[in-house]
Amino acid sequence: MINIECNDNFLKKNIINLIKQKKFFLMTEYSNKFFFKLKFYQDEKFLYCLMKDEKIKFNLPCKFNEMLDKIYDFVSNKNIYIDNFYYYPFKQLIKSDKKTTLLSEIQNNIMIYLSLNLENGIEKLELMKNIWPKDKDIFLNKLDTHLTNLKNQIYNDLNYEIRFSSKSGILKLSIN
Repeated sequence: MINIECNDNFLKKNIINLIKQKKFFLMTEYSNKFFFKLKFYQDEKFLYCLMKDEKIKFNLPCKFNEMLDKIYDFVSNKNIYIDNFYYYPFKQLIKSDKKTTLLSEIQNNIMIYLSLNLENGIEKLELMKNIWPKDKDIFLNKLDTHLTNLKNQIYNDLNYEIRFSSKSGILKLSIN
């Protein structure tokens, strides 16, 4: 979900490695598909993290956990607008009007992959392998059950009907 950009390859490599250790939603499989881009640069006294027109400044040297907490706070309040609702991938929630629904981890992962692949969709088998990487057996009804539960929860909590389409094994979030 996050793309890291940096003008210093050594700094970029270390930031990515530290973020990976914390399992911090870094989308390496989708280098061209991400929700947010964080740009890092440093001078003699500070490390800077920018997203669009917002900036965080860290005193150097800085503790990694403090840096990660600030970055998490920075991106967790960011949302993606999809078809009349706001999706907060880091908070695992969807807001519409003044209503909110909290997603389970699996539901959030489904929304992440469908949102990152809005235009062309994603192969169901690829989605399942990303959501359940340790499963040896793949059962399509398992995914269908989670999709139905997600659809029902959004309808019940937000009074919003989310739609999925599936054609030739490609699953897509249907938006107007």
